[in-house]
Amino acid sequence: MLMPEIVLAIDAGTTGVRSMFLDKSGRVHGKAYSEYESTYPSPSWVEQDAESWWLKTCETIKIALTTAGINPKNVVSVSVTNQRETTVPIDTNGTPLRKAIVWQDRRTIPQCEWITKQLSEDEIYSITGLTVDPYFSAPKILWIMKNEPSVYEKAHKFLLVHDYLIYRLSDQLITDFSNASRTMLFDIRRGIWSDRILDAFEIAREKLPTPVEPGLQVGEITARASKETGLSEGTPVVAGGGDQQCAALGVGVVREGMLKSTTGTGTFMLAHSRTVRLDPGRRVLCSRHVVPNAFVVEASMFTTGSALKWFRDNLGVEEKAIASEKGVDPYEIITEEASRIPAGSEGVIHIPHFVGAGAPNWNPHSRGIFAGLALGHTRAHIIRSILEGVSYEIRTNVEVMQELGLPSREFRVTGGAARSETWMQIQANILRKPVIRTQMEEATAIGAAILAFKGVGIFKSVAQAAEEMVKTLPPLIPTKETLEVYQKGYKKFKELYSAISNLRLDED
Repeated sequence: MLMPEIVLAIDAGTTGVRSMFLDKSGRVHGKAYSEYESTYPSPSWVEQDAESWWLKTCETIKIALTTAGINPKNVVSVSVTNQRETTVPIDTNGTPLRKAIVWQDRRTIPQCEWITKQLSEDEIYSITGLTVDPYFSAPKILWIMKNEPSVYEKAHKFLLVHDYLIYRLSDQLITDFSNASRTMLFDIRRGIWSDRILDAFEIAREKLPTPVEPGLQVGEITARASKETGLSEGTPVVAGGGDQQCAALGVGVVREGMLKSTTGTGTFMLAHSRTVRLDPGRRVLCSRHVVPNAFVVEASMFTTGSALKWFRDNLGVEEKAIASEKGVDPYEIITEEASRIPAGSEGVIHIPHFVGAGAPNWNPHSRGIFAGLALGHTRAHIIRSILEGVSYEIRTNVEVMQELGLPSREFRVTGGAARSETWMQIQANILRKPVIRTQMEEATAIGAAILAFKGVGIFKSVAQAAEEMVKTLPPLIPTKETLEVYQKGYKKFKELYSAISNLRLDED
């Protein structure tokens, strides 16, 4: 039997790398995962060794090839998706000059304050679609420039994780539009580095890689990379994209009216847009999509899945014990308990702001709250209120996107939370929209695979590829009997946040 054409999708996330081989039907032929270490030189600093990204990538590729019995000659292309914003400087030999500064790192608050003295936040948002925040790459480069000037001077290029892995595979120094648009240095309309911002920040353009469209073939596996990975020399290497944009593609968000929500520790919600959509209140961000000539409007919520994890770790002793007895995931027991409580949690309302509020409120001082508790309430009410509170928070961002003229006809979900039909049904009821899950949980890798196929011409467009590769489950439809209770609950949720939004609960 002839082996189908397969591609390799490398998904380099925050905690580890997954290498996955897929055919054009979306079937997985082999995969492997390995974690790398983050280090914390100070409590709010987060760094990673770029060499470990490469070593773990090589390790997982070899394991997947071997355990699945894949002939490397059947691999028609390779693409990469990645944790965004994380930045590493390399010298002219491609050697990292220091550890990478990870997107979670908060050391660059002084650089952000300096930035706002050079250019207004409105101007930066207008050019880049981003707010001024330590999250992004530009403040990281500025921190190195100020605190490690010799590293800045020696730096040949500042690379993101995607860029570094593409370089190690092919010797090409490129980035893609979706990742470049998360640096706070990129003109998202023109698809080039912004001279206005580079000049204001005094960052040399030649220290940045060349931006290219996602899905473009940029090089081939070198002899050295072939030896280290087990892939065939000459295999095409295709520009990939940022993890959230690839996840949107990987669940089929390829036209306006479609939104993607990934809920793990936090929730990242993206809406497809044909044009740049900026919010006068800067509540949501706008970046390049991995779909050609398209954009994503993005909302980031910090404590969503982690709110449920907080319950599991602090209050879920019984649920963990039952799960251990039954040999199932504790979250399965936890959400099963929630399903026994009526919609609206019988008056209990949760604000999921354990580490502050992300979009649309952007309030670092906000904290998690449970309101409306009475003596008759149980732990199950608290669980249900968490599932509902997160869903209310998501709805606030959906409404912002609707204000910006983005329709939202269907909602596609991915991430760990999508495994819970109970939670996703609650989301459908609160959002009053169909919620659609996909058969493949690793949507980010599917998105990278679509780009890999597009790059070698196996699909004419990413939209065509998504139609063939993305397999959906039956939609969860809003139930009429919950609409009124959730409309009232949502109103109370917003009133509660408004009442406590100015309280500094994080201070003594």
